[in-house]
Amino acid sequence: MTLTDLSIIANFLSPIAVLGTLIYLARQVKLGNQLAIANARERMVVQTNEELYRLMNDANLRDCFLKTDELSQDEQGKLHCFLTAAMRQREWEWFQHRDRLIEESVAKSYFEIIAIHLGIERTRHWWRILGHIGFDPHFVAEVDQLIADRPLTNFWECMTSYDSERLQPS
Repeated sequence: MTLTDLSIIANFLSPIAVLGTLIYLARQVKLGNQLAIANARERMVVQTNEELYRLMNDANLRDCFLKTDELSQDEQGKLHCFLTAAMRQREWEWFQHRDRLIEESVAKSYFEIIAIHLGIERTRHWWRILGHIGFDPHFVAEVDQLIADRPLTNFWECMTSYDSERLQPS
């Protein structure tokens, strides 16, 4: 076999090797995207579960949503921190959806948590006065739009009484 023969074989195999490499890289990018989506969804579940566990283990925090009279400074601080963390998580989810890592149906279902958190007059007042500070203005606008025409909910009372017939749809 001469050098010319080897050159012909190399010229024939070179595009095949490049094509194989491109196929491999395309597959790796696709797998990387799937992993990013899975990680985003996992974080959403973990963060939401942390919110639920916090509410489950802190009766005083739950009472902040149910209490009809004025909250103490400690209760206001506790509720503020909880809502800020919860809304920061919703904002993160909103960013992930905007960047197309989270599909529309998943984003909408998680965005509905905002309607629960901001479903009573106390928390809506918090959002209008203090809560929206430091959040992305486009996120704030979407939250404002979500709650603008939405009636208040009795979710928190139903959650503690299990009287699901009283739950008002949001």
